[in-house]
Amino acid sequence: MLPTPLPETATAARPPRRHDLDWIRVGAFFLLIFYHVGVFYEADDWHTSSPRPIEGIELVMSLSSPWRLGLLFLIAGCATRFLVDRDPPGLVSAGRFAASRTLRLFVPLVFGMLVIIPPQTFYQVLYYTPELAESLPRFYALYLSGEHAWDIITPTWNHLWFVAYLWVYSLLLAVLLAGGRRPLEALGRALERPLSTPLVLIAPIVGLGLARQLYPVFDRSHALVDDWYLHSVYVPLFLFGFLTAQSDSIRRALIRYRWAALAIALGAWLAWRGYLAAWDGLPWGLTSWPLLEATPPAPLRVAMRFAYGAVQWGAMAAILGFGARHLAFDHPVLRYLTPAVFPLYILHQTITVVAGYYLPGLGLPLGVEALVLVAVTFGGAFLGYEIIRRVAPLRPLFGLRWRAPVRSRDAGRA
Repeated sequence: MLPTPLPETATAARPPRRHDLDWIRVGAFFLLIFYHVGVFYEADDWHTSSPRPIEGIELVMSLSSPWRLGLLFLIAGCATRFLVDRDPPGLVSAGRFAASRTLRLFVPLVFGMLVIIPPQTFYQVLYYTPELAESLPRFYALYLSGEHAWDIITPTWNHLWFVAYLWVYSLLLAVLLAGGRRPLEALGRALERPLSTPLVLIAPIVGLGLARQLYPVFDRSHALVDDWYLHSVYVPLFLFGFLTAQSDSIRRALIRYRWAALAIALGAWLAWRGYLAAWDGLPWGLTSWPLLEATPPAPLRVAMRFAYGAVQWGAMAAILGFGARHLAFDHPVLRYLTPAVFPLYILHQTITVVAGYYLPGLGLPLGVEALVLVAVTFGGAFLGYEIIRRVAPLRPLFGLRWRAPVRSRDAGRA
């Protein structure tokens, strides 16, 4: 479950932990590291960018870009359900949940924007507009004030936009919980029977396809207040995770239809990429010329948005199904990584951006340089986590409890 930090202590009242969701959460984070390294090697500008883009890397990254963040919000919704179910229903419980999410999400978000993110902006300015570079103290003052000549709004949250969105969604959920849990529980029960059938594949694809129709109007902004397309995707996925996390029948359905989900995802991805190749040019470096010059007809554009929704949900359903089938086990490595994920998530992109600024100057072969960037990002993030988890005042700033828990034989329960 990524990157929502889960409470790290155990109580007798806790329901069984979904280890499969923990493994998926960890795997999604590792994928995120590789993805951001890949963004560094794209032809498009990033915070810093390689002077030697890797031809065709966008095609490889498009295998995960439609569903990666949606999966994180869905898993976060599951994590939230297990968290909420630990307390009895009521207004006090809803308030305690809102306070807990604020402490574990909003505090790290503010700290990240003030401390972790500024180096990304500093090197972005240094890389693209070196004539506007300032000394570090002067830069930081300008970063905080927002009164500067850079084409960047500051303070900014960069990759921590996910944390901002998740915090807001959690507060909205707290409002619903304050009105009573029965309506949400009834809705969850109402979903169980239809989603224990092949509708578990069909219905979310229709929903995501409808949401995709908003994409040409709103695109993506990651600015929260005007990001209506992404909200139309992530809010339902977050609620879906929350409503269905405890459903064994839906879990079994995802296991049963996992191969069908994988086939849907791959088939829809091929259709989507073929559509882009036909009208936008081949994406693997063979040619930048589109195969068809005319604007695609409106019905085809609508159909391809549903195909995109099929890529999204087919991949997520397949991952959930295969995970539930093969990853429902505890392991010491998992117990180490589960609390580590949120600090690692906060740290990793800054390391990638800074290292990416300096590495090209070493003149390494391109493949070696990319591997070094991955290793430096992983190594730096884990080193940072090892420091953070040992220094009590740092722990809350990265979403951890003030003190590390004492592990027991029940530590594998949520």
